[in-house]
Amino acid sequence: MNSMQQRGQAQSRQHLFTASEVAQFEYCPLVWWHEQFEPLAQTGDDELFARMVELEYDHGIQATTLPEYQMIEQLLLRRGAFEEGRRQHLDHASEVEEIQEEMYHGVAASGRMRILAVLAIVLLCLATAMVIAAIFLR
Repeated sequence: MNSMQQRGQAQSRQHLFTASEVAQFEYCPLVWWHEQFEPLAQTGDDELFARMVELEYDHGIQATTLPEYQMIEQLLLRRGAFEEGRRQHLDHASEVEEIQEEMYHGVAASGRMRILAVLAIVLLCLATAMVIAAIFLR
């Protein structure tokens, strides 16, 4: 009973990953790891820029060779690229949505035309039948 309780507690402490986190891991496991376990990855852009300036002030021209400086620089570059990719994705999604709406309206219009064509054929057949009936009943 005691081992079952321990297993239940261990399972309740496990982190359940979201689909977004799994997708990020699939895209780049190293970046995912840094985002999960590296505090700088969770820091805002303004704070990262401030840290870069601080490193430049403390280390002068050699600041750019520091691993911390290079990591911050890569984080900021990645965020910029990510935002650009997100913008492109949203633009593409809106274009696809517009095309789908146009297709839907086109299908709806062709559906109405089909109904009108069938109605015209039915009326034409009915008129022909009435003319034939009139000829025979005379």
